[in-house]
Amino acid sequence: MDPTDARRRGTRRVRLVTAAVAGGALVGTGALTVVVADAHPAAAESATTTATDPGTSTGDGGRLSGPPGGVGAGHGGSSHASSGSS
Repeated sequence: MDPTDARRRGTRRVRLVTAAVAGGALVGTGALTVVVADAHPAAAESATTTATDPGTSTGDGGRLSGPPGGVGAGHGGSSHASSGSS
């Protein structure tokens, strides 16, 4: 047996096993999503729906909003993580 044939065969096996594991993970994730959506109807609702509390008045229809200027605007506008030193 030629060493290059053994290497090709081994590489092919690794690729097949990797594809099988990835496919199994994909199917498992899809099945879990369906189970969670069936068990929790609120999780299946559209993300654009707004929740309002009848006891409060928000003035904006109950929509949640972030900080003025968007995420990251509260610390100088930088979108990068910091170690604490400027």
